[in-house]
Amino acid sequence: MLPFLFDSRFVTIQTVWVFAVIAVLVASYLAIQRLKRARVNFTLFIEHIGFFFLIALIFSRITYFVLHTDAYFPGFDLRTLGNFFSIWDQGFSFWGGLFGFSLAFLYRLQKSEENKWKWLDALMVPLIVGMGIGCVGNFLGGYSYGSPTGLPWGVQYEVFTVKYTVPVHPVQIYELLFLIVVLLGKRLLQKKTNFFQREGNATLYYSVVLSLGFFGLEFFRGDDTLLILGVRFPQILFFLLFLISSFILFKRSKSSKHHPHEPLSL
Repeated sequence: MLPFLFDSRFVTIQTVWVFAVIAVLVASYLAIQRLKRARVNFTLFIEHIGFFFLIALIFSRITYFVLHTDAYFPGFDLRTLGNFFSIWDQGFSFWGGLFGFSLAFLYRLQKSEENKWKWLDALMVPLIVGMGIGCVGNFLGGYSYGSPTGLPWGVQYEVFTVKYTVPVHPVQIYELLFLIVVLLGKRLLQKKTNFFQREGNATLYYSVVLSLGFFGLEFFRGDDTLLILGVRFPQILFFLLFLISSFILFKRSKSSKHHPHEPLSL
């Protein structure tokens, strides 16, 4: 593929990080536009954006560190704990960063007594668009790759980040196509039902569908991660998120039947 956009004796620019920057910029622009239309207290986000991204960075690093203990603790020697601060190895987890960002963000919304559902509804589409751009970067750079396959659309990498020398599932493209289907599906459903008129239902729709979809896509992943009883740790988390989101959605549906004008807090 294209692991480096530019590589010289003095400067190396990795494709995955270029697309990561593009994803952040595009998602940020879309988020600003949607938050303005939602008429929320946008200054709250601007005032604390540094705090949000700092927490996201810390959680991203911790998550990657935990999921790759074999690399950082080959002998489980705690003296190698200093490797955690060696961030130049570019070991960061997108999902860990997203989790940290979400925690910090929801904490600030709760403290400011803001309507969390309105904020989340506005931010879900920018998040998904950013994820889609990131999928392209991962595909070109050879990150988050798939397991070996004999299917005709399998791709073969010749980069150090991929441990296989045979064709693998282009799982990054699967993820991109899945994200597109999720967005289009929401638009089609929105025309046929009033389900999304209630604040928070759009967020829960995305959460349920995305978590279930990524749970299934984990079966095609081939990159190394932490295993628990032979199951990929991210797959367990996606399944838990699916259960939690489904439960909240079910609880909201029952609440709306008995108390149609009573909002349910997050």
